[in-house]
Amino acid sequence: MSRTATESGASDSRPGESDSTDGETASRDPFESERSSPVDIDPVPEELRVLVVSGLAHKNERHYGPLAAVAEKTTLVCLEPRYDVDDADYLEVPDVGPRPLRIVVLFFLALLEGYRNDYDAVASISLLPYGLYALALKAIYGYPASLGIIGIDLDHHARQWYGAAPRWAFRRFDAVSVPGPSHVDDLEACGVSRNRIEILANAIEVERYRPDTLECDEQTDADREYDFVWVGRFSEEKDPVRFADALIALENRDESREFRAVMVGDGPLREEVEAKLEAHGLRDRVDLPGWVDDPLEYYRRSATVVLTSRRDALPLVMLEAMAIGLPPIVPPVGSIPDVVTDGENGIVVPGRDPDGFATAMARCLDDSDRRRTLGANATEIRSAFSYEQAERDWRRILTTAVAGDSRQ
Repeated sequence: MSRTATESGASDSRPGESDSTDGETASRDPFESERSSPVDIDPVPEELRVLVVSGLAHKNERHYGPLAAVAEKTTLVCLEPRYDVDDADYLEVPDVGPRPLRIVVLFFLALLEGYRNDYDAVASISLLPYGLYALALKAIYGYPASLGIIGIDLDHHARQWYGAAPRWAFRRFDAVSVPGPSHVDDLEACGVSRNRIEILANAIEVERYRPDTLECDEQTDADREYDFVWVGRFSEEKDPVRFADALIALENRDESREFRAVMVGDGPLREEVEAKLEAHGLRDRVDLPGWVDDPLEYYRRSATVVLTSRRDALPLVMLEAMAIGLPPIVPPVGSIPDVVTDGENGIVVPGRDPDGFATAMARCLDDSDRRRTLGANATEIRSAFSYEQAERDWRRILTTAVAGDSRQ
């Protein structure tokens, strides 16, 4: 498949949002050539009634808000609707016990809703268990089913000893969405026909994440509080220990080089990270504020974002930081290389080795002009990951799901 980035002159902003600022370079959609051409269906997406089965909480609005903006009626059967989605109805699972029990109750509540009201499609994100629930609703009521793959379904489950089962399930959906072109290739390798695969933008609030929100301009880099920001769960897949190793490698290169970093998040590996930093005399140069609901303030106070994930799909942290003008230093996992071009709008570290990260970080420290150029180029991805782009993607997904075999 082509990986050529194409220029997009269309405005991708929601009402009240802007995809550019004065002096900002033009936005581009690196996935445009991978998105499908629309087909005619009856009814059209704007007339469809969609039932959603979801275990998400604060991510409901991000993932399903654009769907609700497109469909005539959207009903979410979910665990914790703490964050409202405009134009959507909710059926919340009662607080009847531990989460595993509530997940089972969610399935029966979705079955009841599917029986009481007619829907044109059922949507889910994550195969286990919500995608399987969607397939059950398809089998019982005949609803076309869509699955949104964020990453782990393809990057982990499909490659395990039991992988034949997830791969079989993928092929049962009428539409499957993935975050980027690399995952399209992986999904096709699982036997899913290309005409059932769609791209779904990992949407960010482009009005909130803007280049002009940075605290420091190019004349006052010395006042920036952090040289590097790392954001994520302190867990094996995000690999915060690798970032600590990279900081140690950076320090060992030149002990006279000054730098500060912040690691935002929490999780089971936090104590190991703290112990390693302490053992190498770096604890006082790395802040660990713990979990925060919105890391925007840390993006604003930083010069470069670094991700060290073992596996990932298309990290929201990376897109948010790029949108405000931070150059990313990232590993070539998931769909990251579909967005970050090494030396153009960021730095890609092959192999994820600490020395490779340290080399890239040293380049950003030693050449601030180059770092600012990478950061300016990074903002070009803004409109490609706007909410309005996600709305257009949901129209394609619903069209594909309802059209079914007509696209074969």
